[in-house]
Amino acid sequence: MKIFIYLLLPILIMSCNQDQGPEQVLRSYVNLRFQKGDNLKALIDKTTGELKADLESLKTLGEEARKKFDQSSQFKKKTLKVISRDCNKKTCKITYIISYEKESSGNPYNAEIRNVANLSFVDGVWKIGSIGGLKSYFESKKDIEP
Repeated sequence: MKIFIYLLLPILIMSCNQDQGPEQVLRSYVNLRFQKGDNLKALIDKTTGELKADLESLKTLGEEARKKFDQSSQFKKKTLKVISRDCNKKTCKITYIISYEKESSGNPYNAEIRNVANLSFVDGVWKIGSIGGLKSYFESKKDIEP
């Protein structure tokens, strides 16, 4: 029994300390985007390049730009499904579909968005450099206000 514990303990410690892979970083980023509250610093920590610069610019743009950015907290994430991955040691391109619903009772609707995230391995961690939309699908009983 003691041998089993000595073998199991290092495995548990290693699994808790493992670096996050590109897919886990993407899922974490998306989850933060759908949470209420000020998550800008945490989002910036998961990004690099163009996306990081865009997020950092929100700090200086003022209250109105921040409110527009935080609009995703009005939505409830339903699923995130990875469609494909093309990864090597330094870069990773992940195509995924995210579906969500608007929580408001006035005109609820469902959305399904297909995106491509480009990630880079920077300073020993995966970071998101850009996210681009490929296809969007919205389902609503009434017209959707922009």
